[in-house]
Amino acid sequence: MERAASGKASLTKRVYCFARRKQLPAEVPMKIVQGLPKKSAVGLLIASGLLLAAAPARAQVASIFNGSYFALGGGIVGLEDAEIDYGGALSGGNIQFDAGWAVSGAAGWRVLHNYRVEFEISHRDNDLTDHGCCFVPQGSVTTTTYMVNGYYDFPTYSYAGAVPYIGLGVGRAQFVHNIQVNGSTLSNSNSHAVAYQVIGGLEYPIIARRMSATFEFRYLGTNEPTFRDQSGFYYQSDYNSFTLLAGLRWGF
Repeated sequence: MERAASGKASLTKRVYCFARRKQLPAEVPMKIVQGLPKKSAVGLLIASGLLLAAAPARAQVASIFNGSYFALGGGIVGLEDAEIDYGGALSGGNIQFDAGWAVSGAAGWRVLHNYRVEFEISHRDNDLTDHGCCFVPQGSVTTTTYMVNGYYDFPTYSYAGAVPYIGLGVGRAQFVHNIQVNGSTLSNSNSHAVAYQVIGGLEYPIIARRMSATFEFRYLGTNEPTFRDQSGFYYQSDYNSFTLLAGLRWGF
């Protein structure tokens, strides 16, 4: 009898092992969640929310450098007409410029999630426009700037595949006026002034967090620097430029 009972038990176990598993009803998972302590349920919800929020955030900053970077750029610069103003002591004039060229180099650091700070050196060169008869200016105006710039990067990479940014800068500009009028040298002097600039651009990743291409527009203005002409008289001349730059940025 004992052997028969044990045989039936083992047979029952074998049949049970090969039996199909029953699927839990749809209400069971909800009952399991409801059966958790309140603190555990709240913790689970918070953890789920953090994971969902972290996924798009990582995608958005995928192209933005997290640490330091170097940047180089070059492009064209347009310079507004400038007035030569002797302050009423002598008659002045107005000079116009051809489109010129610009180069820049910068080193930057990310200080917060979407904020950057950089130190930039740039150089701009514009030739004077020849008006024709009667008044024939020649020469060039060159400007070298030393700027501290602050940027905000918009976290749109996961949606647009690019990172737009805006920036403001302040610093110092050094000028060289090399101006001739009707074949005679009017001025060959240096000056400096406080400079400021407004920047807007787009960053396109080439190698994520390592290298990207940038395209940007810059407006650079200064207060009126003072120059000395060949006769020893002083004059002031304004400076306002618009620059289109294309560049590369390397992160490390």
